[in-house]
Amino acid sequence: MTSPEQRNPQNGNPGGGPKRSLLSIIATVAVLGLLLFTGPGRELLGNLLDQGGTATQSDNTAQDGPTQTATQEETATSVDGRVKASVERTVDGDTFIAILEDGSRERVRMLLLDTPETKKEGTPVQPFGPEASEYTKKLLGGQQVELEFDEEQRDQYGRMLAYVYLNGEMVNEKLLEQGLARVVVYQPNDKYIDGFREIQNRAKQQKLGVWSIEGYADNRGFHPEVAE
Repeated sequence: MTSPEQRNPQNGNPGGGPKRSLLSIIATVAVLGLLLFTGPGRELLGNLLDQGGTATQSDNTAQDGPTQTATQEETATSVDGRVKASVERTVDGDTFIAILEDGSRERVRMLLLDTPETKKEGTPVQPFGPEASEYTKKLLGGQQVELEFDEEQRDQYGRMLAYVYLNGEMVNEKLLEQGLARVVVYQPNDKYIDGFREIQNRAKQQKLGVWSIEGYADNRGFHPEVAE
């Protein structure tokens, strides 16, 4: 005859697997009931949830911190949309070699003006060309400047086109004020054209520099033959 123990192997473990599972479910339901339907239980549950929310908010703040800092730094380095550079050397009155903050070396041509030639191949030195070159050299040599761009950043020769600022003052305007340059427009770069023409007109009226020789400078260029 088969013994009771042989017929039911779990009889050797009274209150076995199924009973333990049932007891676990009952205990869980009881604990949830205490948490949900009693005052102390609800308070304890609320505290646990608050602690979890605080930790999550703290983590999010830590993640947001570097992003906000990076945004502030980016804004700080692009004030007025200008790029910082150091002048390595000047080429002539309206052109110089600059080293940008990223280490790149650029040939920079000042926008909206033209100075008489001094180094153009096949072209004799033009009146007031040396004066313009010397003025730019004394003003910019070894200096830290800021470059502001217009619609197009480069010309057909690959030169960087810019309005140049030294200690907050625009060098392009200074050359026009001294009568050492004439206004020239290459569209679409004409951001300050009205102001530049006003400065040029004042230099004309005072017969400064290139405007001191009748017929030497006009909107077509320089005419050194009238100075001979």
